[in-house]
Amino acid sequence: SLHFQGGSWIEIARMDSMKMGANANEYTLQFWVSGGEVDTNDAPAFFSLIDPQDNIKLALFRDRGNPSTITSIVNSFNFVSTVNELDWSDSDEFYLISILFSDTQGLMGYVNETVFLPKTNDPVLIGDSKLMIGTKANEERTILENFWYGYIDEIRLWNTWLSDSTIQFQSEHPDKLGDYYRYTYQDSLIGLWRLN
Repeated sequence: SLHFQGGSWIEIARMDSMKMGANANEYTLQFWVSGGEVDTNDAPAFFSLIDPQDNIKLALFRDRGNPSTITSIVNSFNFVSTVNELDWSDSDEFYLISILFSDTQGLMGYVNETVFLPKTNDPVLIGDSKLMIGTKANEERTILENFWYGYIDEIRLWNTWLSDSTIQFQSEHPDKLGDYYRYTYQDSLIGLWRLN
């Protein structure tokens, strides 16, 4: 795991450079994360996708004041969700956060196997946005704020909309991906960052 204490982030390539084909437009972004003490008034960001016009296409934040709240920003609109099983104040408790998004199916979000963001039909067009982990930032870094506080153990990016049963299996068996993914998911796992 990497321990983020504010001021650090990871930059990953633009989303359109990670498509497996011209029509690939569905993604699942997953994090194994835990919270911890926050030394800021800003809500720490899991990740952000901000387009060249500085519009937030997709971003996810934990609430610094409420240990069971997640805020999602989708096409510059906020959605606040409370998940009773979350406790961002406990740095020893890791959660699998899964965000499924597409320019045709919309968006859906899970904490472990619990839905925290019900499926929307709003398209999420993120092709020319750079994936910024642990911050709210644009590619030029003229926006660079809301740094993550806590641990990130692993980040996964799939070029498919993972099924409910797959997410449930991954949540219940976090060690299975490394041993078995090549037999079941190889064609759709386009990014795996172990952070160890």
